Amino acid sequence: MALDYRSPREIKELVNQDRPLKVLIMGMPRSATMSLVAALKKLGYTPYDFVDRFTLSHHSLWTDALRAKYQDKGNSWGREEFDRVFKGFDCVLDVPCTFFSGELAAAYPDALTILNTRAPGPWHRSMSQTLFRVFSWPSWPLIARLDPSFIGVWYKHCGLTWQIFCDNDYSAEACIPAYQRHHEQVREAVPKDRLLEWEVAEGWEPLCKFLGKEVPDEDFPRVNDTENFLKMHGFLWAYGVFRALRNLGIGTLAIAGTWYLYKTGLLSSWLSRA
Repeated sequence: MALDYRSPREIKELVNQDRPLKVLIMGMPRSATMSLVAALKKLGYTPYDFVDRFTLSHHSLWTDALRAKYQDKGNSWGREEFDRVFKGFDCVLDVPCTFFSGELAAAYPDALTILNTRAPGPWHRSMSQTLFRVFSWPSWPLIARLDPSFIGVWYKHCGLTWQIFCDNDYSAEACIPAYQRHHEQVREAVPKDRLLEWEVAEGWEPLCKFLGKEVPDEDFPRVNDTENFLKMHGFLWAYGVFRALRNLGIGTLAIAGTWYLYKTGLLSSWLSRA
């Protein structure tokens, strides 16, 4: 099943609507997060996802929030700041939002929290094959330097995120304890009667019971496998290359080169080996 992303226009229309925040998804990436998003959309929710952070240019805001919480630089976030960022959405997920489970639970005491979990070993293998693999591509620092206003902002944000989580050490020895600590932090921050610990194998039943929704008459969605993840970030990489070349004043070459990589399949071939 493919991921169903909103268009930039649809996302920008959302922020003109007021929706109370109802669901906090506080599990780490690669814990069936995207499958859970697809399920929540089916149930009528409007999740705030990583694509929305790109479209709404929110990475710099979240970088400031992380610095305030973990480096004591700037003002800590509360209900006012969260309301401004989440305007138009009624469900939040993914890093860096998951690093604010205590603040979010306090700011939205009526919201329900889902801690989507996965066995630590398979979780780390999945992270190593996808997110950590992508962020380790050696060309990112150069692209970020040549495109500071887009890839540069995202790259700086990601670097700080994983520095906070595992000190940018992607080994199992560093990441699995950090993963387990994160789960404990969520359990401590959220009242038990407002928390559901859930794994994707459990499917619709416990999720719908917790949310007070009818169980859909269809299989639980399964999305965002390794191939799709790499392809999606490959497009991000290609767009970054295009912007970097354009910023160097060689826009025609940027367009031609990016299109060539895409049409010939060289981009997909390179990503499969990266």
